[in-house]
Amino acid sequence: MSHGRREERESERIRAAAIAARSATGSAMDAALAQIGAAFDETAAIASFKLRVEHLIRLGPAHPAVRARFGARAERLRGQNLDQAIATVARWWRDERKAFQIASALGCGNRLSLEVLRELRVVLRLLRRRNMRVEFGAIIAAACGESFALAAE
Repeated sequence: MSHGRREERESERIRAAAIAARSATGSAMDAALAQIGAAFDETAAIASFKLRVEHLIRLGPAHPAVRARFGARAERLRGQNLDQAIATVARWWRDERKAFQIASALGCGNRLSLEVLRELRVVLRLLRRRNMRVEFGAIIAAACGESFALAAE
């Protein structure tokens, strides 16, 4: 699915909420509130997450921003096959979620590592879905800063 298409659908969903509210009540304020509500609801959060993951995939594993975001985790996944990596990242995510819950209870939680792991889980599952087990090693090597040629050896 292309980035522009998902973005267009999300914009249309938000516009439709405003139009529906405006036609139901005739109030511009209700239309504005409906539009704001639609822009920040759960569906919008999911769409935003998907757009962010699509953007990271488009950048590719060798891009500096992707390496900065996933490089340390990719280094720890080196030597694993795709299925092992998926299981490892799922375990990291569960552990990090528990740590975040404890830190939040104490008033000092930070979601960044949870979001990185959430994105990584989706990317790995997508690789498995697209049957990219062979390419996985090269992708990990690129995310670690090595060239694709080194990963193929």
